[in-house]
Amino acid sequence: MISDSHLLRAGYSETVITPPVGFSIAGPEHRSRPATDVTDDLLGRVLLLEAGGARAAIVTLDVWGVSEAFESVVVERVSASAGVDSALVWIGVSGNATSPPLWETDNVEYAEYTAYVPQQIGGAAALAAARMQDAELGFTTALLPGLATSVHGRAHDLNETVPIMVVDGTSGPIARVFGFGCPGSVTGEDSSSWTADYPGYACWALSQASGAEGCMFIAGPSSDIRPFDWYTDNPAPTHTERIASDVQALGWLLATQVGVAAQGALLRRNIEIKAVRPDEGDAQPGITKALSIGDGLFNSFTEPLPSEIGTALAEASPDSTVFPCANLGGAPFDR
Repeated sequence: MISDSHLLRAGYSETVITPPVGFSIAGPEHRSRPATDVTDDLLGRVLLLEAGGARAAIVTLDVWGVSEAFESVVVERVSASAGVDSALVWIGVSGNATSPPLWETDNVEYAEYTAYVPQQIGGAAALAAARMQDAELGFTTALLPGLATSVHGRAHDLNETVPIMVVDGTSGPIARVFGFGCPGSVTGEDSSSWTADYPGYACWALSQASGAEGCMFIAGPSSDIRPFDWYTDNPAPTHTERIASDVQALGWLLATQVGVAAQGALLRRNIEIKAVRPDEGDAQPGITKALSIGDGLFNSFTEPLPSEIGTALAEASPDSTVFPCANLGGAPFDR
């Protein structure tokens, strides 16, 4: 018989982290420009999972990337606010290209914002801890062909797998965590509005459809990938207006596929949570942290990674559903 201490408990909370209108929007693709509006809020999300005496935190931010110093402060705040060992606090980003420049350490305009956001995330972690309830989780995957392409063209292979974690509690669906290897850069440079781009829309749509308290997106390896058919030298690309309807098209299809696949996930309460130490001979560059939650493996990487790395990571761990977060450090893809 399994003791209650080995059974899963979970709690979720989120907080708005949208910078003020007037602050500069940054990103890897377009020029910096002052924000004049808010299309949809950027969110910081915290999912706590506890089993077998170990408590872990999955934290995602609707930003392109974060600096090592910023990440360290968020880990410290979450650890203190929610009673989580710092080794079990995992940070991921959505790869949203319309973003506050949290990967910079000397931006005067954002000094106060950068200091305050970790406190917001710590507060969300405290709320998630207060909302802990008996829960169960499971994993599955979906395929999303045709919504992204290699910069080299349609003939080149890319990783179209969407890893999914389903967390349900006694009160109902708690969270859906999913990833996809395509930059969150559908919105064009003419926009001066804060937006979480297609990852934010996909999370909203999936939450509405599933009834989950929150949905969390993780940016997978995609330094050589672009949305839709925006490969180099394509003479007739689609969705060229790069407006809200283009964002919604990609986000809605992603949410739909995740929602359908999530219904087939086998859920269980007895899981193991542990930090994973990467092998010294691991050939993958810039890995910062790895976390094992049941049959799920969460990896974060500092640097941009090509799509083939996502495929290689999944093949290297065939018994796990792998959630790689690439380019946590927010480097431009042309670096």
